[in-house]
Amino acid sequence: MVHSPSTSIAPANLSDREIMTEGVAEKDTESSAPDILGGDEFYDRFSSSRKNSLVAIVALACFLSPCTSMAYLPAIDEISQTFHTTRNIINISNGVYCVVMAISPCIMSPMGDVYGRRMTFLLCTVGFTVSTVLVAVSQNLAMFFVFRCCCALFGTAFFSVGGNVVGDIYLPHQRGNAMGWILSGSQVGSAFSPVIGGIIMTYTHWRVIFWVLVGLGAVTFAVSLFFLPETARTTVAKEIRKEHPGKRLIFVPYNPLRVVLALRYPNLLLIGIVSMSLVYNMYTLLTPIRAVIDPRFHLTTPVYGALFYLAPGMGYFLGTFAGGRWADRYVKKYAKIRGVRIPEDRLRSTYFAYGFVIPAGMLVYGWSLEKEKGGMALPIIALFFSGFSQTIVFPSVNAYCVDSLPELKGDAVASNYFIRYIGGGVGTATCVYQIDSIGIGWSSTISAFVLWGGFAACCVLIRYGEKLKKPMF
Repeated sequence: MVHSPSTSIAPANLSDREIMTEGVAEKDTESSAPDILGGDEFYDRFSSSRKNSLVAIVALACFLSPCTSMAYLPAIDEISQTFHTTRNIINISNGVYCVVMAISPCIMSPMGDVYGRRMTFLLCTVGFTVSTVLVAVSQNLAMFFVFRCCCALFGTAFFSVGGNVVGDIYLPHQRGNAMGWILSGSQVGSAFSPVIGGIIMTYTHWRVIFWVLVGLGAVTFAVSLFFLPETARTTVAKEIRKEHPGKRLIFVPYNPLRVVLALRYPNLLLIGIVSMSLVYNMYTLLTPIRAVIDPRFHLTTPVYGALFYLAPGMGYFLGTFAGGRWADRYVKKYAKIRGVRIPEDRLRSTYFAYGFVIPAGMLVYGWSLEKEKGGMALPIIALFFSGFSQTIVFPSVNAYCVDSLPELKGDAVASNYFIRYIGGGVGTATCVYQIDSIGIGWSSTISAFVLWGGFAACCVLIRYGEKLKKPMF
């Protein structure tokens, strides 16, 4: 039996560094592969159909946390009335939710290396489901805040642990497509869940939204329990058990700050800025849709405003089929040109979508609403192409985190989720204030410049990434 490290005591004969590295410091198979695209029988343990089923489980889990943060958006006015507060306070609760999403990988992702992916997954599905039950029965604003934060703590872990599962079962040049499917869970959840929330709000009470999420959490737990095996090559706990076979209880301490410290690598800091700009844009785009759409088109029923989320949602969904394959294509193309695989080459697939389409979509969306031009069609088209292009970019970002510094294990992926959801927290907490102060047009312009800042970081990474893999301190 293995218990959580939060109450742990280190084995006396192992140093902290030995605990975290013993048994997992095998030669990196990707860097020592016999051909330019890698090769290792470790990745052949599962059949293609089994790998697809594991990706589907992870994608389902990644659907949960964004649903919790976005499904309630059509119900903000009703929730604020229930708790006798304002719309802005409820939006701030979503900002707090995103901050906890940033903290979650620091705590949960190292558990995947220490205790295994399967155990971490099961713990998080149980924690998410129980926390969502408590949100559904919240009696006051404080209870609503606290247990939504607990949902974020457990739900966000699926992103980083799921990325590690992909790294465990796929060769580097195959990961982009798998990352695209996992990403579809999180981004489709972000866009489609408000539509479901709007339908629920039209015909029943806002608490039903969270009871639906409780059901999804229970289903995810059951599927993970029966069909998700351990995928890690080894774990710290397993190595310790080999040396101490008589021990029934194994406690392994770890430092959650090691995830944050991974950002001392310049390439991880730059890719963090890239993902932070994308998530900031995503949350400033999605959070206020009903607040700006309803008065612009005189919509009075929650479901009508919520239907506008289908535009970016369809973009996210369709982009899933293209983004990962597009990134993998660039990996193979430049590996053949160079004779060696360089992780930064997959980022070349983002040039047009990231540098032009997403910021252009934001500008068209914002100013068409600000100037009341183009009717409903123009902002809907802009929302679609913004969503589609984000899904083109994100698989490359996520796969790069797995490929660039494999010796960091899950910390590279977790550090990226840490920094990206800081951007999401800032975006969702401030976007309504920003729109009220300067209008949707200028707010969208700010988002476009944030995107261009992230694109500049991406260009630096493509050009100098190989030279930026030494820690700054």
